[in-house]
Amino acid sequence: MNVLIVLGGDAPGRVLLESCARQADLIIAADRGMEAFADTTVKPDLLLGDMDSVSEALLARMQADTQIERLPCEKDDTDGVHALDVAIARGAEQITLLGALGGRMDHALANLMLLVRANRRGVKAQVLSESVRIARVDGYALLHGAKGDTVSLLPLGCAAGVTLRGFHYPLENHDLTSDYPLGVSNVVDQDEAGVEVASGDLLLFHHYAGI
Repeated sequence: MNVLIVLGGDAPGRVLLESCARQADLIIAADRGMEAFADTTVKPDLLLGDMDSVSEALLARMQADTQIERLPCEKDDTDGVHALDVAIARGAEQITLLGALGGRMDHALANLMLLVRANRRGVKAQVLSESVRIARVDGYALLHGAKGDTVSLLPLGCAAGVTLRGFHYPLENHDLTSDYPLGVSNVVDQDEAGVEVASGDLLLFHHYAGI
């Protein structure tokens, strides 16, 4: 099952939101992420959060067609963590996160950690915006049709045994650590490029051509 989660960071544009929604079997809005749906034809199946950032007018308009789960304001997890866990509990196999970036940097980093959380539970996940796709490399990742695009590879902690093929700056069985951003701003220079990692949490930032 393909699940779309919209978080409360920088809102996705209408085109991206509607495109992702067409591919989704379940659509979840997390708190202020509901605002992204205001001027679209898309309605989430579930809105969850403490609702401290959702306008009452929009909430009233959406609640007729949207299941609402109110969460306490004081809790250990974030609305994003809760949304991810709900998606997984309902059978998600692939999760796309929109609105995960922008705003407070700590919130953006916390949302990127959701990619690791999903992987730990056997679920593929990605963060999308109009300019970048971010995913955790699960052993091996292959990029097609990305020649000329900028790609950064950054570890959370240590990513051991990283090998890059088809990039301007190749690597061979190299350990990337969070105290030295060696993997930032590489460029795909072949029609097909591969990223391999032996162990650890390695995040791939694929910036689309022209960005």
